[in-house]
Amino acid sequence: MLLTLKERGTADFCMLIKTIQWNIGGGKIRKAGDNPESGPYTNDGLAYIEGVLKKLRVDIVTLQETHADEKTVQAEILASNVGLPHVVNDIYDLSHIEDGQGLGQAILSRFAICAHSFNFFFNPRLRMQGPDGSTWISHNKGVSKCLLAAEDNKTIQIATLHLLPFRKYGVDPFEKEFENLRKNIADLASPSEKMFLLQGDFNFDDASIKRFLPTLFSNNISEVLQDKPTTPRGRRYDHIIYKGITHVRSEVITNVLTDHFPVYSEFEL
Repeated sequence: MLLTLKERGTADFCMLIKTIQWNIGGGKIRKAGDNPESGPYTNDGLAYIEGVLKKLRVDIVTLQETHADEKTVQAEILASNVGLPHVVNDIYDLSHIEDGQGLGQAILSRFAICAHSFNFFFNPRLRMQGPDGSTWISHNKGVSKCLLAAEDNKTIQIATLHLLPFRKYGVDPFEKEFENLRKNIADLASPSEKMFLLQGDFNFDDASIKRFLPTLFSNNISEVLQDKPTTPRGRRYDHIIYKGITHVRSEVITNVLTDHFPVYSEFEL
């Protein structure tokens, strides 16, 4: 079984869950022979991503930069094809990757979803000049949360987010003008349940995000220290925060064709 029970002591049991965190970049991949640092990541690769998820056989998946239009929702296709029947996909802006697509984030789950919410963060509307000379304005962003009904009457709150690319816009997130934004992110991303797991693309290159979001780390909240890059360009953008559960192990899977590496983790409930 993918969901296992492990004995702890004589009468107490814990549940092992397996998760993936992955920014799938609109379902685009590079060719196998292309340079991972430069790509380009322009080939349709949803079937490839599906194949990776099938091999990993996890219980929960958090995705960023999913695409959706009036006919197709990538997260729903992936959920159906990899055997994760419960899914939410929150669109937060128009895609910069492909015209006509909504850009979103998703939670795929083997467990039933009891509740779901999405809240926008404050958008400072950062501006920069794109390669074609047009003005780029920072996307709306937010946090998605789901309450999952796991086995043995246990519930866990799962959250995911995708934060602004401060580096790309040439700004320092520690400047005074972004202090309220960082507090807003921490407030909205904070847990409201005893058991909590937040996986996302924080766009913050460090082993820890505690310095970036210090107020998030209260009430016994822990993090998985990210000592290995989660992108081909050597940046540690993807992070994991948890509360009320036990982190068993995590692994960054680097032999993929996407512009972020999936992060595989195991936790005990």
